[in-house]
Amino acid sequence: MGLSNSEKQRRYRQRHLGPGGGSERLSVFVRISTKRNLERLASHYGNTITNTVENLINEKTVSILNNLSESEQHEFYSEEPVHKRQNAK
Repeated sequence: MGLSNSEKQRRYRQRHLGPGGGSERLSVFVRISTKRNLERLASHYGNTITNTVENLINEKTVSILNNLSESEQHEFYSEEPVHKRQNAK
């Protein structure tokens, strides 16, 4: 008997988690114009959309960290989400 659609989907997702489970699934809704710009950026740099998103996020993170003090960097990497820290102040 063949695999059910849900089992095929589960296996597909499992294969795409990356070696050793080093990736996580991300699902977002963006405006069409934003998606087209993302596709253009990926094509321009010869990257996949996944690599382009990762590069944009990592570049922005480095940019922000370079402008933070050591204590602000520690807070940035805190386990507590930013919106919870702001509400507590």
